[in-house]
Amino acid sequence: MKQIILVTTLAFLLSISAFAQTETSSCPEISVSGGGVVMPGEPMTFSAQVGDEAKNLRLEYFWTVSGGTIIEGLGSTTIKVATKPKEDIDITATVKIKGLPVNCPNTVSETGSMIICRVSRLVDEFSKIPNGELKARIDALYLQIGNEPTSQGYLINYGTDREIVARENLLRKAILLRKYDIKRVTIVNGGANPNGAGVWTKIWIVPPGAEAPQP
Repeated sequence: MKQIILVTTLAFLLSISAFAQTETSSCPEISVSGGGVVMPGEPMTFSAQVGDEAKNLRLEYFWTVSGGTIIEGLGSTTIKVATKPKEDIDITATVKIKGLPVNCPNTVSETGSMIICRVSRLVDEFSKIPNGELKARIDALYLQIGNEPTSQGYLINYGTDREIVARENLLRKAILLRKYDIKRVTIVNGGANPNGAGVWTKIWIVPPGAEAPQP
């Protein structure tokens, strides 16, 4: 009797295994395409593909994204995702497909990227100021480039030759007094003051790959 029960149990388990293998082997292939590389602010498009084995199935598509906002296509095979201009991120779109055969994989993802647009930015400018305030401006500059270790500071000075030399000397003294790394800044002679008479300084921060500011 025990032998009969054992044989019956083994046959049952083998039938379940064979059924599961049959179910899995008939699973349609699923994938997501799109994303690509876009400029910040441009939309990304992602599309889900399902193999021909599922052509007679009623499928539902549930999308999520790691960044941006889905603006078109929720519930369909194709979505459009709005990106944010000032964010430096990759966006991964994931779709979960309901209605596929039991035990079939039903979730797949794809990632798109945004081109990093790096530009120089003017962060400060000033004319003749007390030495204490000038040192404070230098402190602020080094605080910012300290948070951006791959960026470079640019100090462009305008005025007469004598005024520019005097301003450059004050800037160098302030940097050395604070024991900052002077290699983190570039000091440039900008020529005549475009704002009129007197000395004038513009402070820029230049990320790697960005075009350096021109006087």
